[in-house]
Amino acid sequence: MFFRRKERSDPREGAWRELAERLELLRLDDAAEDALRAELAVDTGVVAELHALRRDGLPELLLFEHLRPNPARRGGDERRARVLLRSDDEICAVGWRAFPRSHPLMSSLQASRSGGTLAPTGDEAFDDAVGVVARDPGPAADCFKPPVREALLRLLADETVPDATVTCGGGQLAWRVHRQLEPPFTVLETVASRLLTVWAALRSSR
Repeated sequence: MFFRRKERSDPREGAWRELAERLELLRLDDAAEDALRAELAVDTGVVAELHALRRDGLPELLLFEHLRPNPARRGGDERRARVLLRSDDEICAVGWRAFPRSHPLMSSLQASRSGGTLAPTGDEAFDDAVGVVARDPGPAADCFKPPVREALLRLLADETVPDATVTCGGGQLAWRVHRQLEPPFTVLETVASRLLTVWAALRSSR
């Protein structure tokens, strides 16, 4: 008598389903994933597990993973979770990139990646914890009013939230984790909430 081995379900898929049910996220189709990949100008890999949070009066929130080939990993792919806020209105007049200043080389790496320079805000406690780079550092620093700095500290300098980079430009505000997240993905609920807080702070500070 032969027994068929029961296939194991992917824990990542189950974790995404649980997150979607808890936050009432809409699972988008393959066409939407391809469109987002083109919009983000992703050179390698694909967009996967694309979910949207849509509420009246709020910008659209997209939660997804960016998969890139990585031969060094056992699974073959590297997955980086992202949360993207899209607004019809401009979020900030100046583009910038913010990150936790946990490593002395991070500032130079982030600056070279964006073609910008460090933009100190004048708030010593904030500048020690969070680095900001922009092509126009002076105008960018002016955008970081106290509510914006407080919101970014909660998103980027909280040990309960994994290290990530926040980018802002035009009608987009995005969070991208530095290392692959493992299920469960409950931290993405916190990230989504705090990213919305950053958006609201930028909007009220304009």
